[in-house]
Amino acid sequence: MKSLRIPSPPWIAALLALATFVVFSPGLAGGFLFDDFSNLVLEDGWKLRSFALQEWLAALRSGVASPAGRPLAIASFALNHVLTGMDPFWLKATGLALHAFNGVLVYALSRALLRAAPHAALTGALAPALLAAAWALHPLQVSSALYVVQRMELGAATGTLLALLAYVRLRQSQLRGARAWPWLLAMGAAIVFGLGFKETAALAPGFAFLIELTVFRFRNARGGRDRGWLWAYGIGAALAMAAYVRIVLPLTAPDSLYAIREFSLTERLWTQLPVLAMYLRQCLLPLPDSLWFYYDNVAISRGPLQPASTAWAGALLLAMLGVALACWRRWPLVTLGIGWFFMAHALTSNVIPLELAFEHRNYLALFGVLLALVQPLAAVGARLHADARAVLAMLPVIALATLCWIQAASWGDPLRLAWTLENRNPTSQRASYDLAKELMARAGEDPASPAWGLAHAQMSRAAALPGPSSLPLQGLLLIEGRAGRPSAPATWKALRERITRRALGPEGLSALFALSECRIQMRCRFDDAQLLQTFLAVLQRNPDSPAVHTLYANFAWNVLDDRPLAIAMQREAVALAPAYTGYRVALAKFLLASGDAAAVQEGRAVTLALASGPEAGLLRQELAELDALSSAADTRDGHPPP
Repeated sequence: MKSLRIPSPPWIAALLALATFVVFSPGLAGGFLFDDFSNLVLEDGWKLRSFALQEWLAALRSGVASPAGRPLAIASFALNHVLTGMDPFWLKATGLALHAFNGVLVYALSRALLRAAPHAALTGALAPALLAAAWALHPLQVSSALYVVQRMELGAATGTLLALLAYVRLRQSQLRGARAWPWLLAMGAAIVFGLGFKETAALAPGFAFLIELTVFRFRNARGGRDRGWLWAYGIGAALAMAAYVRIVLPLTAPDSLYAIREFSLTERLWTQLPVLAMYLRQCLLPLPDSLWFYYDNVAISRGPLQPASTAWAGALLLAMLGVALACWRRWPLVTLGIGWFFMAHALTSNVIPLELAFEHRNYLALFGVLLALVQPLAAVGARLHADARAVLAMLPVIALATLCWIQAASWGDPLRLAWTLENRNPTSQRASYDLAKELMARAGEDPASPAWGLAHAQMSRAAALPGPSSLPLQGLLLIEGRAGRPSAPATWKALRERITRRALGPEGLSALFALSECRIQMRCRFDDAQLLQTFLAVLQRNPDSPAVHTLYANFAWNVLDDRPLAIAMQREAVALAPAYTGYRVALAKFLLASGDAAAVQEGRAVTLALASGPEAGLLRQELAELDALSSAADTRDGHPPP
């Protein structure tokens, strides 16, 4: 009887990429989701309409999603916009293509590691192919591959995987006594490429260290210890620790982002124990009901026994580390896989005040979990016929692909996805709010639509859920305001209590902006006294927020018709953030439109300073608007425009 014939590596790579597109394709028809709106849909800086150099420079400096700007991610989004506009299909398809390419890179890396690892004895083509397929077609990857904004994570992974492939080739060249320095340059270039998408590419040296520790083991061409690599990693570890102390730890200061979180630094670290255990369960048993996407209702661990599951999760993670140490000599891929899982979470499960959990943080971590299973499973099936082993190994990959297709199908329609996520996690404020928002979108502007009533009921339910988010209460006020129905004073009071409970975060700022804009655009009928009281409460709680001052300035100008107050508030915003040109542009607009001669002259001075500043080339549209306001001021004053 003939044995199964395994295709050649190029054919495996092509089939893997094709399978990835087929399995994920049901989700391409879906829309935008969660952070897509704040980072892409509502952000104009990256939306190029031509290939003009000035527009590209402006887009790359837009700073979306990160102070560093993530320029390569922005460039890829900008290219999408030039070619296909805001169509989410093509934005998703581009991200999926990047994920398929990453699957090919995982296949190449798997082949290299399974051949080079001591005692691996896995030199055939099937094991790395199935390992890469399990990674690429895992349902946990849907929230990275089909979530538009997570192209940043995908691109960072591309750079990381390319860097590790270069590292493996570098070390293999050294062990053969061949020229290796070009691979070192390639590794550095790949890391820079990944950093252009997201900061997680900075973990590439850490992954390389794990590969060195388990696969190459600091050997040189003569079989002895390579002191150069020992020194390199020692110095690298010292530099990493210095960066951690100087850059990362300051983020945990009392006035840091922890001021807007519902948890402290200590509580975040304790909570990461059960979160990592949850990630591990999702990697090993990715049933649809376990993939929530929204994790805003994750229980916060107040200590090792609060709740007791924190201690159990910690014991599990310690046991994993013990297994990694025990397997280093005989099953090095187990050690590498476990170490890889922890390394992948070294940034997001650390002291940085990020949200507690997100599925896309497992994008590369998943590879470590799957890699750790390879040698134990190979040992279990060692006595079976090769064909039997192949068939048995294919079954879990087929199961994963099936679950992935089901998960991707739920992402194919925004309303279906919202229903799915709310049903999976009914106590999540975000999931419940998102469902109400999608129902509102289906209702359009018709309060008589059945979908409108469903949206109101769902938003009322979301607003009643326990949790810190102000979005459900804001959503309830918007639904009632757009329908022309008065909102209960208790709803406004609850919003003020929730939005001022802590320092204003992104959700609270988004809620305040949405309410203000709906009233300014005359789309909502609110009790202006209640909205004013809300602004004053937020301003009192956040006196150093330039964004709040700017929102209040717009409200004062357009609703209160108090121009001096608007100008005063915008001056304060500029004083709080003098380096941000957007606040200065807004101040100039207020001054030029004020009708006061002295204010108009000041507005022209601000405009002149902007036009002669270093960012003038990136403010062409804003400067044109200011020039138009200046001309209108001349006409209004009886002077001909210049």
